[in-house]
Amino acid sequence: MNSTAVLARTNLALRPIEAALADAGVKYFLIGRSGFWSAPEVRSILSYLGCVVYPADWLIAGAIRASFFPSKFLPKTKLLAALKKEKDEDGTSYWQALTTIPPALVDLKNVSAVHEFTHFVRSLSRYKDLPADEALKHVIQTLKAVEYFRDEEVSPDNDPVANLSELVKLAARYQSIKEFMDYTRRASAASKGRKGVAVSTIHGAKGLEFHTVFLIGCQEGLMPHSKATDLEEERAIFFVGASRAERELKITFSGNPSPFLNQKGGIINPSTTESK
Repeated sequence: MNSTAVLARTNLALRPIEAALADAGVKYFLIGRSGFWSAPEVRSILSYLGCVVYPADWLIAGAIRASFFPSKFLPKTKLLAALKKEKDEDGTSYWQALTTIPPALVDLKNVSAVHEFTHFVRSLSRYKDLPADEALKHVIQTLKAVEYFRDEEVSPDNDPVANLSELVKLAARYQSIKEFMDYTRRASAASKGRKGVAVSTIHGAKGLEFHTVFLIGCQEGLMPHSKATDLEEERAIFFVGASRAERELKITFSGNPSPFLNQKGGIINPSTTESK
């Protein structure tokens, strides 16, 4: 049993918790697919944003894995394996291999897709001198990321469009892309390992127990979620989160508390909640 966990309804709600723990030097780890920096759309966009400045291997790999149109038709698994082989055998960078020997990496039918991908990545360099948030906005727009996710069915646990909006807000704190990318690497690296405070969405923590649980964001709009259609399912999710605590449960909310916290609609006595 882990000693302490912070649980929230959504990945977005976990973002300030991750930042606070990282800034305070407190070790933490993510459960399952939880965490703002682990969200696929955040990782994909950051890979493309990093390529604006320099197409490092790990950034190119992230961009290839992305589901947006520049990499949508790439044979991802085969291409990444071929790039790794070139790197291991000859020390060739991923970008160098993509731009000089694409026929050696993929089948002939996929060469045009590789050319389109590299052309797109090259075109991103026009944003390199912009402030971080402006460059990020252009990358998101050029990738048509918002339109892509609006057409996708998403769960209340993770709202890609809201996550991208939050990412732009964070980028506004940094003047250059490099400064912002350095911050994102530090922030995401803080969660590596399996020691410290467990951080998770409620769904991710299902079946687990902790000595102390901080159930955050128990307020209108998040609990129940504003996009949810089944109130009883939302009540069950709240119960799952509250019941992860073996000994101590601390509940926080901002603004109007969740209706699940009142005596008629909830399972928790209001006197046990904390408002922040």
